[in-house]
Amino acid sequence: MKNKTKLGLRIRRALELDEILGENDTLEMRGTSELTVRECRHIIHYGDEELRLALREYILIIKGQGLYCTSYLGGTVRVDGRIEELKFKVRGI
Repeated sequence: MKNKTKLGLRIRRALELDEILGENDTLEMRGTSELTVRECRHIIHYGDEELRLALREYILIIKGQGLYCTSYLGGTVRVDGRIEELKFKVRGI
């Protein structure tokens, strides 16, 4: 488990996600059909081709086909469907 944690940290740093995601924010993607986002503040927009989630300092834009939120509990959102694009945008811009 320790090696998995180190690998996760290396990936976050390589993708410069530490600047985007807070310490407890987590994105977990399985293939192109399942995404789990932790520490979501609220859902800004919900559609079958685009979802916008408010994170601490950023908005996560998820684009794809047949997207749907299968759960939203305690700041954890699970999105299923064909995920084609993830984009981060600074809140307020």
